[in-house]
Amino acid sequence: MISLPKQFISCDWGTSNFRLRLIDTNTLDVVKEHKTSKGVKALYQEYESNANTSQYKYFSDYLTDQLNEIDEAGNSKVVVASGMASSSIGLQELGYAQMPIDAYGSNLFSKLLTLKKDLSLLLVSGVKTNTDVMRGEEVQAVGLADFLPITKEGVLLLPGTHSKHIQYKNGIYHGLQTFMTGELFDLIAKESILNISMIKAPFSEEYKPAFVEGVKKGMEGNLSSSLFSIRAKDLMHNNYFMRNKNIKPETVKIENYYFLSGLMIGEELTYLKNSTQHISVAANGVLGELYRIALAEVMNRDINYLEEDVLEKALLIGQRKVLNTYV
Repeated sequence: MISLPKQFISCDWGTSNFRLRLIDTNTLDVVKEHKTSKGVKALYQEYESNANTSQYKYFSDYLTDQLNEIDEAGNSKVVVASGMASSSIGLQELGYAQMPIDAYGSNLFSKLLTLKKDLSLLLVSGVKTNTDVMRGEEVQAVGLADFLPITKEGVLLLPGTHSKHIQYKNGIYHGLQTFMTGELFDLIAKESILNISMIKAPFSEEYKPAFVEGVKKGMEGNLSSSLFSIRAKDLMHNNYFMRNKNIKPETVKIENYYFLSGLMIGEELTYLKNSTQHISVAANGVLGELYRIALAEVMNRDINYLEEDVLEKALLIGQRKVLNTYV
């Protein structure tokens, strides 16, 4: 057991990025922040090529070195780490907690470690069902529970590379589905033959019709045939653009890019079409806008879109809840 500190250090250690924040425990205000690109993947690769010490020591040495960037005097007593730090390629592997989990994070699996004298590390693990897993999103979900009708029945959508749909009822998260929407989009857009038929560009209203068309096709379930239509559309428009010099040929390629995005997101969301559950979406920026447009096509009812400041604080709220279980 530990006493609740006035400040704690939040560590969000993902696959590709590393972030430390010095946090006021009461207000959750960020006092100081430090980021690097040393996610667990890059650091693990370094460790494998310099394996003259234990994995735990290699990772904990990196963590303690980075702590000097936000707490040089060493006043902070607790680091709360979530994300991939508890994975097999992280600081120390922890097993997954079994769903269901409650909205307070009291039955998440975590472990209190000693980094050095007077400095503890609270390492939080992931969550599993019989068929699915997540690591990192569970702490965010526990934080977001404060902004959901958590006592009712609903689903929380966490869009991303591996989109998570987390079902809840009566204050309990009880179900999980993962959709590889973002990763499949990247693979198709960058590695397939369709790469030459698409151009990435900032989203605007000009490309909304193509995105919506993709959503509708995704909802129909004919994913494979709809994908090749991207290539066909590009080929069939080449001659047209050669004859019409005032129209830029890249326009169709950009439309194709957003058609593909709509196709993948529409396929992900289709199962919600006849759902009567309360739906909340945790995404901001362009991704949040695209999911908002797509969901308007999938269903005609109110959806709870969580604000950007809520998303920013969610991880910190979740980490503080886990920290409270050790007080």
